[in-house]
Amino acid sequence: MESVGLNKYSVVKKSILYVLFAIELFFLCRVITNFVENQRYFSLSPEFAIPFALILLPTLWTIGLISHSINKKWEIFIAPSIVFILSFIFLTKFKTEEAIVGSVFSFLYFLFSIQRTNSISKSLIKIRIRYSGRSATKGFLLIISVITALSVFLMSENISSINVGEWAADIVEKPVKEAVEKEYEKQVAEEITSLNLESLKESNPQVAAVLNSFGITELPANISLPESTTESVTGTIKNSISTQINNVVEPYKNLFSPTLALLVFGILQIYNSVIYFIYTNTIFLILVLLKKFGLIHVKTIPVEKEILEL
Repeated sequence: MESVGLNKYSVVKKSILYVLFAIELFFLCRVITNFVENQRYFSLSPEFAIPFALILLPTLWTIGLISHSINKKWEIFIAPSIVFILSFIFLTKFKTEEAIVGSVFSFLYFLFSIQRTNSISKSLIKIRIRYSGRSATKGFLLIISVITALSVFLMSENISSINVGEWAADIVEKPVKEAVEKEYEKQVAEEITSLNLESLKESNPQVAAVLNSFGITELPANISLPESTTESVTGTIKNSISTQINNVVEPYKNLFSPTLALLVFGILQIYNSVIYFIYTNTIFLILVLLKKFGLIHVKTIPVEKEILEL
């Protein structure tokens, strides 16, 4: 009877763990949806990065626990099935056929990752979740990057409306504003109307380097401004940069879709690397806390090991 009670208690805890994983994945999909729909892929926005990290990190903790607590063969399909369902719901917002392909890939790859982690964990004498859980956690991170990049690619119908020049202008706004504040903030309106790229190059080489990286070699000879404020000068320069960059990239907009998808994949891989580093240095503390509160137990069992002799 005591054994039956313990088994029921274990089933309840596992059910809660899978429900928690589904909730975490749901909110992760919402954060990614906002990121994709806002189309600010070049911006390392804290509005995306912070919620993304705060949700993804505990999700990795949950995956680590799930992948190491599988006792029956059929249990290995539960977490990948959750990934399949939520990734399909997420991708159907863009295109149905590709959603099927993406969700099937997510299911199969995560199933392989979970199975590999479970196999490694059972072959170890002691629990080393930081090592044995690598396949499941890294597999999940790769799936997140692929699914997000795929969703960006599926938005190709809206690519032509993306204002690349505005993105680039936002990136150079800070150094441009610093240069303007340093050299022109206290000057009169007549002097500011003669502001041009050469004067900015002399006052701030950083601005020149950033502008040159976007192919901007010159600005209007004179800038007509209603008032001599830093904001108006910076805004005028940003508008000029935005216009010139949009003119340069117009012939290449057909390549935007795959290029943006690759860029997003790369950006998320950087995010994921940082989050994975935090995970590997915190998962042990999570296990200690769970053991202290009696939520998990470490059981020692005798095992037989095969060795090869000649």
